[in-house]
Amino acid sequence: MQGRITEHNFPNRAAIFQPEFEKLLAGAALDTQHVTIEFNREVLRLNDENDCVQVTAHGANGETLTYRAQYVVGADGAHSVCRKHLGLPLNEVDKFDVRHVVIDVVDDIDPSPMALTKMGWRRNFFSMPAPNGRRFEFSLRPDETPEQLLDDDTLRRLFKPWRNYDDLKVIRKIVHTFRSRIVPQLSVGRIFLAGDAAHLMPIFGSQGMNSGARDANNLGWKLAMVIRHGASPALLDTYHEERWEAVLKTIRMATINGKLQKVQSIPMSLLRDLFFGLLRLIPAATRYIREMRYIPKPFLRSSLVRPAHEKGASKQLIGRILPNPGVTVSGQGHLLDEVAGNSFALIGIDTSEGDVGAASALARRFFGNCIIVTQAASSADTDVHVNGQYVRAQVADNRFDGIFETYRGQWLLVRPDRVVAAAGPLSHLQADASAILETMFSEQHSSSHPAPPASDPSPSPVPA
Repeated sequence: MQGRITEHNFPNRAAIFQPEFEKLLAGAALDTQHVTIEFNREVLRLNDENDCVQVTAHGANGETLTYRAQYVVGADGAHSVCRKHLGLPLNEVDKFDVRHVVIDVVDDIDPSPMALTKMGWRRNFFSMPAPNGRRFEFSLRPDETPEQLLDDDTLRRLFKPWRNYDDLKVIRKIVHTFRSRIVPQLSVGRIFLAGDAAHLMPIFGSQGMNSGARDANNLGWKLAMVIRHGASPALLDTYHEERWEAVLKTIRMATINGKLQKVQSIPMSLLRDLFFGLLRLIPAATRYIREMRYIPKPFLRSSLVRPAHEKGASKQLIGRILPNPGVTVSGQGHLLDEVAGNSFALIGIDTSEGDVGAASALARRFFGNCIIVTQAASSADTDVHVNGQYVRAQVADNRFDGIFETYRGQWLLVRPDRVVAAAGPLSHLQADASAILETMFSEQHSSSHPAPPASDPSPSPVPA
């Protein structure tokens, strides 16, 4: 796989040491001063009481603890208590049951950023970089047990072609089972599921954590709109509408990839290797695989995304995540995401300042920001500035070149999860924006699965 920086200004691959990553997430959450984290709590039951959810838990000393909240998000992993409380099964997407023994090593002799996959008809071997060392994986055969593969003598034999097992600084060894499963719906009433609590996918698409993050991005801003700004609770129904099919496609991609790697017969192994060997002779096919272009990109079609007014434009941008170029504001470098903030943004693509008054008023209806983006090479205004109505920013790289070509003089309505909800001249956009606001704030909005019951329209949350 070939590493690259994507149009969103992040690497297409990243090796993460999960305990350190979780520590960073917890620290960042606490820094907001809006989050309380409590450990050593075992959730026993959840009761949806129509106007709130009551959560009962055991503390470290066996005491019973009770919490109340307007909404509960069960992000509690593959063995989710929340999912079991809701009675939702993890339905099998495809028959897939592959096991790997995983060994995490610190200070490995190989500092290479390259990952190695060696596929054989009896057993597959994987070696991949980690921030503090390397991870090694060996697939299990159907007749092998986890206890056998975790035995030191077995691991010495498996590592023999690669390392001296006794020289390794092993910090963890465990057997993982990879499955392809998803719940039939992502919420019931005021309780939502996200991440592994809602879906499981094989590692072979490298999208497990990414899918959980996309769940959070999609659900988080909608909860904020309901709790803080009085949007209709029915807005939360679009979480299932927008995420379920997208996750299903990702699971199927990872499963196909995994099945190609788990082949355990000599003829099928030869056919697979011949097929990929021939693909290597086609530069476009090689690039497609090496750059992981086969991973499905989010493309939303819902009541919160308006169809394009111009033929072909929707394929380019609407319903997709907006690229994230570097920009210059008042002489300072930023990413566009940073300038837009954690809210809606109305972004003008080299638009006339005559539109600013109406555009700023429209942005305020979404509790968002108004930004005019210009191409540095074509802008006569070198005094990039901020005023009370909008931010003016010059793009500092080529990530917006296609957007300037197609949308110059038009406006983009961008959601907090960076999905482009609508695009076009301001006159068209105002009508689209009104339709989206109607969806967000109308109690009449309906969905295909049970909606949360209506609550007090006050944006003030019930303390948890």
